Amino acid sequence: MSGFETFVEKMMWIERRWLYLLVAIAVAVPVLKPIGLPVKPNQETRDFLAALDELESGDVIVFSFDYEPNTGAELDPMSRVVWDYCFEKGVKIVALTLYPGGVGNAENVMNPIAEKYGKTYGEDYVFLGFNTDWSGTMLRMGESFKLTYPADQYGTATSEIPLLAEADSYADTPLLISVASSQFAEYWAIWAGGKFGQKVITGNTAVQAILVYPYYQAGQISGFLGGLKGAAELEYLTNRPGDAMRGMDSQTTGHTLMVLFILLGNVAFFLQRMRKEKAA
Repeated sequence: MSGFETFVEKMMWIERRWLYLLVAIAVAVPVLKPIGLPVKPNQETRDFLAALDELESGDVIVFSFDYEPNTGAELDPMSRVVWDYCFEKGVKIVALTLYPGGVGNAENVMNPIAEKYGKTYGEDYVFLGFNTDWSGTMLRMGESFKLTYPADQYGTATSEIPLLAEADSYADTPLLISVASSQFAEYWAIWAGGKFGQKVITGNTAVQAILVYPYYQAGQISGFLGGLKGAAELEYLTNRPGDAMRGMDSQTTGHTLMVLFILLGNVAFFLQRMRKEKAA
């Protein structure tokens, strides 16, 4: 028996706990020390960035955190890179969430980046908070943000917020961004885009992204990010490496190791079968 055959035979009988340990190491190491594997952006990500690039300093956009903590690992990186990019560019943001659990995600994204760029709440950004009637919210915002939200998340009357004196409907905002774990991204395209002509781009979980393609191909959504890969592509294009690129490194090493195990298992299986056929 050759040395390779001996090695494969030993691998067949290795305890599973060692395989689990190797997978854990393969996944954890790139998170702690990023490898920087190459990222190839898709066209939908380039179109997403193109919509951001069209914005000018002083423009006001709408950003909806349409997800909760259970999908934060996949969608928070998208939100962070968009907010960082917009604040660096001088773009102002009217933010909201269509999920009760989205408030925490929004604050975890907004506050550190606003502090980083020295942005003032109420002048450079505002958080309207959660509204229960999602379809009514989308429609009423086309008429007035302030009437839709009489007070912001923190109880301040929206009539007293300077930013909302600049932008009070979709007519005042050149872009709406929804980062969503559900069909809310599609509904923004239908209600805000279809009825009021609001330009919409979205970020979505990987499983949701496939449902967005028809809206993207029809031009109802101008660009979108598909899952953690889409977030990594945007980080790469904007030169803002972060959690998404680290996450893709981790996924790649973990998947590579699993494929290697599968190949070794198949090689061992065929070697054993050949040996039995020869013995017979």
